[in-house]
Amino acid sequence: MTTVAASVRRPGRRALFPEALPDPEGEAAAAIASLRFTVILADRSMTIDLTTLSGRKALAGTLAGALWRACQVGGPAGSVSTAYAYVTALKMFWRYLDSDSPRVARLADVSAACMDRFDAWMEESGLHPNHRLHRMSKVLNLLRLADAAEPGHLPADASRRLMYTSDRPVVRAQPRDAYGDDVAGALRNAARADLTTIMRRFAETDRIPTIDDTDRSSILATAHEQAMAVIDAEGVIGHRHQLFKRLYTLRRESDVPNDRLIHDLHGRRHLLAADLVPLIVLVSLDTGLEIEAIKGLRADCLKNPSGGYVEIEYCKRRARGAEWKRLRVRDGGSSTPGGLIRKVLQWTAPARSRLGADTLWVHCAWGRLTPRILSMKEVVVSWTGRHGILDEQGQPFRLNLTRLRKTHKAAWYRRTGGQLDRFAIGHSVAVAANHYADIPAPRHLHEATIADAMSNALDAALRPCVLSSDEEAAVGADPDQAIGLPVSGAAGIQSLLSGEQDVWLASCGGFYKSPFSAEGEACPSPFWGCLECRNAVITARKLPALLAFLTFIRAQRQTLSEGDWATKFGRVHGRIAGQILPRFSDAEIEQARQVAASDAALIYLPPEAGAP
Repeated sequence: MTTVAASVRRPGRRALFPEALPDPEGEAAAAIASLRFTVILADRSMTIDLTTLSGRKALAGTLAGALWRACQVGGPAGSVSTAYAYVTALKMFWRYLDSDSPRVARLADVSAACMDRFDAWMEESGLHPNHRLHRMSKVLNLLRLADAAEPGHLPADASRRLMYTSDRPVVRAQPRDAYGDDVAGALRNAARADLTTIMRRFAETDRIPTIDDTDRSSILATAHEQAMAVIDAEGVIGHRHQLFKRLYTLRRESDVPNDRLIHDLHGRRHLLAADLVPLIVLVSLDTGLEIEAIKGLRADCLKNPSGGYVEIEYCKRRARGAEWKRLRVRDGGSSTPGGLIRKVLQWTAPARSRLGADTLWVHCAWGRLTPRILSMKEVVVSWTGRHGILDEQGQPFRLNLTRLRKTHKAAWYRRTGGQLDRFAIGHSVAVAANHYADIPAPRHLHEATIADAMSNALDAALRPCVLSSDEEAAVGADPDQAIGLPVSGAAGIQSLLSGEQDVWLASCGGFYKSPFSAEGEACPSPFWGCLECRNAVITARKLPALLAFLTFIRAQRQTLSEGDWATKFGRVHGRIAGQILPRFSDAEIEQARQVAASDAALIYLPPEAGAP
C-alpha cells in the first residue's frame, strides 16, 4: 500500500510571481534623507516626522532608516500605537544626547557607556521603572536594526551591550484586575438593551425616525424617503445637502426634534460609532478575546460552523510567529458570540461592499463611512454615562475595555475551579497563572483553597485514635500488638483499657504528659479538646458520652445560626459522626444510645458550651 501511494504523483500548480517587485531601497533612502515618511500599519497609514532630530544628521538618518524598517511587514512596530512608542522613545534618546552626550554624532560614536548613561538619565529624571524599561527597549531595538543594516559601524562593546535591555531594578507590573460581578452584570445588561435597540432600528428601516404614524404628512414622508435614497445611492448624506436641509426645515416646522436627525438617518442603513461600544463589550465578555483582536476582526472571521459552534479567526499581533489564532465559540441567535458576529456582518454588508473593505466593523462616523475603528474614548464615556453605570463604590463608572478580557477570564476561572490546564485558552499556562489568575478578583478563591487545605491537613494530623471492640480485645490480650497508641508496655496498656485515666470523652494515654502543658502538670485542655489530642484513645466504653454530646450538639442548631453553629461545632460534629462512630457496629451504637438516654449524668457541659 505504501509503495503504491508513493508512486502516485499529485498534479501541482505553477507558482506565479509578479514580473517586477518595487525596490524598497529607494523608499528607505527617501525616508533617511527627509526624516519624514508614511507607513501602513494594520491597514492604517501613519506619517512619522523626525525632522525635529537636529544637530546629528548622520545618526538621525541611520535611526530614521532603522525606524522605517521597524514599521515594515514583519518588523517589531506592527501597529500605530507601537510606532508612536518608538518615535517617543527615539525623541527622548535625542534629548538625552543633547543634554549629556553632544559629541555622539553618528552610529560609531554610540558606546555601551552611552547606553548605560541613557538608562541612568531616565531614572534620574523620575521616569517610572517600567516606562524606563519600555523606552530603553525601543531605543535598543532601533540600534539593533541599525547595526544589522550597517554592520561593523557600531563599536564592539556597544554590540555586546545590545544583548540585554537594562541591569537596573524594575517594578513588577501590576496586572489589570477584573471587574466585579455587579459591574459586569450592569455592562452586559446595558449592552443587551442597546443590541435590542439596534436590531429594532434595522428592522424598521421604512419608518420616519421619532415621528408617530398620526403625525406623518405626505410632504414630510417624501422628504424622508428622498434623504434615504441619497444614503442608498451615495452611502452618506451631508449636513449641507439640499435634501437634508429640506427635511430638516420640514421637521422643524412640524415641531419634530432634529438634534439626532443625521444619526437617525444613517443609523437605518449603517452601524454608528456609538453602536460599536455595546457590541464590542458583548463580544469581549462572551469570548474573552483581546480588544485589539476584536477591533481587527475581518469579514471572513467565522470558520468551520458545526454542531452549534463556530471558530472565530483573529490576529494577535503580540504572538510573534503565530499571530493568527482561532477560538471555538457557541453559534446560534444573537445571544451567542457567533450569532452576534453574523448580525454585525449583515448590518455592515452594504457599507463594506461600497468601500470594498474586508474588515468587520465598517461604520459611519464623522459624516463618512470608515472601515476601521477610530478612537473610542468619547463614545465609551458617553455610553456608560447614558446608562448610569456605577462602580463598586457607587461612583460614575469609567470603562476600561482592556479589563473586559480579565472579567471573562475571572468568570471562567471560577467555573473551572482554578484548573490551569482548562483555564489557559489562548495563552500558555505560565501567562494564565501570572496575568489572569494572580489578580485581586479571584483572590478569595485562592484564600478559601488555602484555608480548606490547612483544615484538611489539621484534620489529618489531629485524627483521633479509635479502637473498635475487636481491636481493644486484641490489644488487651497481646499488648505487643499495640501500634499507634500513645502508651506502650503491658502496664500502660492495662491502665489505658481499665479506665483508670478516663476523661470525659476518651481514655487518656497521659493526663500528666499533655501536649498542652509542661510535663508533670495536669492537662489544661478544656471541653472537647480530647478529640483533637494525640494522647486520646476512643473506645466503646466512651460511646454513651459521645452520643450524649452529639445529641447536645445537634440540639444547638435550634438556637444558633447555621454559620455560628458550623464555626463552633462543625469540626467536632464531623469527628464524632464521620470518624468515630463508623468504627463501631450498629448494635454497639444502639446499646450506647440507650445508656446515654437513661443516664443524664453522662454529659458534662461547662458554661462555655452554651455561649454563642
